[in-house]
Parts: sequence; structure tokens; C-alpha cells
Amino acid sequence: MIRINTKTAMIMAVIYSGLGHAAPATVVDATANTQQVVTNKTIRSVEQRLTRIENILQARTRSQLETQQRLDQLSIELMNLQGAIEESNLEQSKITQRQRDILNDIERIRITLVAKPVTPVTINASILHAVNQPLNLTGKDSYNYAIKLIKNERKYDEAIPALQSFISTYPESELAANAHYWLGLLLRKDNKNDEAKVEFEKIVSQYPASNKRADSLQKLGQLAKITGSNSEAKRYFELVIKDYPNNSVAKLAKQELAALK
Repeated sequence: MIRINTKTAMIMAVIYSGLGHAAPATVVDATANTQQVVTNKTIRSVEQRLTRIENILQARTRSQLETQQRLDQLSIELMNLQGAIEESNLEQSKITQRQRDILNDIERIRITLVAKPVTPVTINASILHAVNQPLNLTGKDSYNYAIKLIKNERKYDEAIPALQSFISTYPESELAANAHYWLGLLLRKDNKNDEAKVEFEKIVSQYPASNKRADSLQKLGQLAKITGSNSEAKRYFELVIKDYPNNSVAKLAKQELAALK
């Protein structure tokens, strides 16, 4: 539709009536054609821009949809992996428990064999003379088994019950203090600080001659420091320095003590 404003129309009418020939009509037609061409170009330009915008929006929508679908798929895969991990942990827990049961059975059998009365027999004097090694009732094999789990196999979760079983079965063993010390270290590693403290305290109070006593005092000081009991930590560090001045642990205790001040 061709639009001509009122002022322009009036001017053209006056010119047309004054001149009285066909030239003004030609001018009006040319102007109308020019406006029509401009209008058509403008419409096409707007349509093209709208088309580009629609294409961009559609592309973004498809991209967002694909991204959401990928996220949903990844969420499902993650849930499946978590389920598999939980099943694996459960199975590992069953295996570990079975190993503990077997170890306890072995210890019970060992105790039974040691406690079982032996029928007296007559021994030839030459044979008796040849026997110069006493029967080992200290449970050294059990202790070595627990230490092997720690040092060689790094099976710390299995080593804890092995050490506890050894201590329970052989409380008077010369290796008992060492067992308490290793048990304290493993419990501390698992952040079971209260239980670890009990083990180190037993060494300090029950095994005063043990070579692990200085280290145990040092560990007790560190545990007290962790819990914010600086006065208690200071007391333990000072005991290390006082009782073991020439021990390498005393140097560490001095450093810990200096850090508290």
C-alpha cells in the first residue's frame, strides 16, 4: 500500500490544477515506485534478520537440550558407579571380616594346643641333653604376623585386630610393649586419638623399661596438642627431655615445647 502524507498530496494537487497537463502524474508515479522499492527492501531485510535470529535461537535450544541430555546420562552413570563401589566395599568388608575370623580361629587353636596337658613320657638322657632350646610361649610368630601385615603388606585394617589378639593372648610377652606401640600408631592413623592415647599410656605406665616409652611420651604430647590441651602436652614433652635427655626423641620434644610458647 502506497502512503502519501496530506501535505504532499495538497502540493501535488495544486501543481496539477495550475499546470493543466500530465507531467505531475508522472512525478507521483515515480515517487510511489521508489517508495515501494525501498519498502520491499526494508521488509526483506527485516525478514532476513528475523530468520537469522530464529536460526540462532533454535541452535541454542538444541544445544541446551543436548547438554541436558548429556548431564542426565552422566548422572545415571555416576549413580551406577556409586552402586558398584558400595557393592565392592561391602564385598571387601565381608572378606576382611572372614580373614579376622580365620585369624581368631588360629589363635584359639594355638591357645588350645599350648594349654592341652601332655602325657609324661620317659626321655633318654642323651635326647634330653640334645634339647637345649626352651619351648617358645611368647607368641613371637603371632607378633611377626601382625608386623608383616603392617610393614610388608600395608594391610593396616587387618593388622589392628592381629595386634589386639596378640596382646590379649600374650600380655606378658617381651614384645607386648611394641605391640601396644604399633597399635597406637595405627589407631592414630585412623584418627581414633582417644584409643591411641590409651595404648601409649599403657606403655608409659606398665612398661617403664621399654625402648618405646620415650616415643610414647612424645606421642602423648602430640595428641594433647591436637586436642588443644597445651598444658598437658607441655608436661609430656618435659618428661621426655627429663627422662631421656640423650635420646633423639628429646630433640623433637624440645622443638614441640618451643612451639607451644
